[in-house]
Amino acid sequence: MTALLPDDTLAEHLRECLMELLAARGPGRSICPSEVARLLGQRKGWRWQDLMRPLRTVAAALAEIGLIEATQHERVVDIRDVRGPVRLRQRTLGSLVARRRERVA
Repeated sequence: MTALLPDDTLAEHLRECLMELLAARGPGRSICPSEVARLLGQRKGWRWQDLMRPLRTVAAALAEIGLIEATQHERVVDIRDVRGPVRLRQRTLGSLVARRRERVA
């Protein structure tokens, strides 16, 4: 199932900002989605709170294609289904192996 994205320009801004922050944070490190919304809001003069829902949609699409993953209490979750705070991180080979082990166990 493909996530419906907000308008293309907004989605692109959100994707770029999200990936920029993840790259700056480094492998194995995570960010709070509000960090992305706050940074983009500051750059564009937008209210960061208004960016949170579109950001979760963009994050879901990036997770779906395997670029990032969302976590809650250090467990990988589906950002489309989970409620409450999440963290985002780049998907790594180690996280893929760990996830496969969880499915087998």
